[in-house]
Amino acid sequence: MTHVGVELCIKDKLPAKEAEEYCRLCKQQLFTIGQVSRECHISKKALRFYEEVGVVIPDRICPVNGYRYYTRDTMNLIPVIKYYKQIGFKLQEIQGVQNNKTYFYHEQNFISKLEELSIEKQKIADRHTAINDWYNLLREASMVIKNDLTHINIKFLPPATYYCLEQPFNYDYQESVINIPWVNYLEKHQCEITGPVILSFSSFRDKMAGTTTQTTIIQQPVGTVNTSIPSKEITHTMYASLYHIGDPKTITDKYKMIEQWAKENNYELEEECLERSVVDYWSTTNINDFVTEVLVPIKNNH
Repeated sequence: MTHVGVELCIKDKLPAKEAEEYCRLCKQQLFTIGQVSRECHISKKALRFYEEVGVVIPDRICPVNGYRYYTRDTMNLIPVIKYYKQIGFKLQEIQGVQNNKTYFYHEQNFISKLEELSIEKQKIADRHTAINDWYNLLREASMVIKNDLTHINIKFLPPATYYCLEQPFNYDYQESVINIPWVNYLEKHQCEITGPVILSFSSFRDKMAGTTTQTTIIQQPVGTVNTSIPSKEITHTMYASLYHIGDPKTITDKYKMIEQWAKENNYELEEECLERSVVDYWSTTNINDFVTEVLVPIKNNH
């Protein structure tokens, strides 16, 4: 390695104070930026950027030619910086590591980073849930279409809480499913959701007759639940379930089929019903591939 005591002895050209500092540094072994780059496997460009953001400052900048020089102690900071980066720190978050005199600097940094990573971990978990739920909806629709599952089943749903918003309904399903007011409402209240869009109607008979004018859009929360906005509790567990394939505007006959099925099997139906969009405008523009599940609650006194 190059000792700069001889190579850069220009103290006669410097003011007295700078000449004294220069002589002090000359007693140490200094490394050029190229030497640091080669030994630490880091580019000169990165070293200059480290200097720019205040992470690794050269110990000497020659006032004559602008060359950068580093002591061994400063060069040994590079592996520390690399490890900081590996565990997720941004360069701006590790400014001052060159001048820290105590492990307390690291302790405070780590506490702050652990809190940040905990939040990020939850965000990733929420995204995983949302993507997995959407993927499962696509698989469900594929199974329904492939096997032509158009017969009525009894389905049990676990009780759940949903975000909700009551809206006018004019049988325009695209407007109800790709629902701009609903999305704006969720964004305004910083609510994140997962799973299918579900339209809740107060009367399956009115829906069947085409006289429904109101619906409540509901979706399941994901992540931290905002309890300050209205929510809808789905507490009923037993439903008559029937899939509808194709344009949801032609879904009326499914209610008639469920009503007839209930009479034939001595079931009594509740009035409220749900239309659960399995595949819709969010996933495809081919309306023939749409799958909607009609759910009408069965009274528990059967």
